[in-house]
Amino acid sequence: MQIAHAARALRALTTREIIKFVQQRGRLLSALVRPLMWLAVFAAGFYNVFGVSIIPPYKTYITYQVYIVPGLLGIILLFHGMQSSLSMVYDREMGVMRLLLTAPLPRWVLLACKLVAGTALSVITCYVFPRRLHAVRRDLRLERLALRAARARSSPG
Repeated sequence: MQIAHAARALRALTTREIIKFVQQRGRLLSALVRPLMWLAVFAAGFYNVFGVSIIPPYKTYITYQVYIVPGLLGIILLFHGMQSSLSMVYDREMGVMRLLLTAPLPRWVLLACKLVAGTALSVITCYVFPRRLHAVRRDLRLERLALRAARARSSPG
């Protein structure tokens, strides 16, 4: 076995996992909505309960929403790990795993490629989530500003 063959297998399996993830709308939606729900529940629920102390290099308190985001990224990684293992079971039931095992590669290479593909998908999702979260927060701020401007125009001055 050459490294080029393993690299081709890795590229093919990673591409397949990403395409399958994007085409499964429920899985894609749950990957983006689940962390937002956790953020909404925990950040809103624990906002007034827990205080985050001032730590250097910060001069002010850290809001709980900022404090909880690394934990949410861990939750994303956890759920993607479970979903990638379910993907292996699905591939085995549908016969795709049998086709993969006919490739002239050792089984450990296929397993490693599947694991790396799942990890790559998890990292991509962890990269997208904070950007999506930032976009949602920006949209909410813009809506609030537009609402304030509309109220200012409609109120008699």
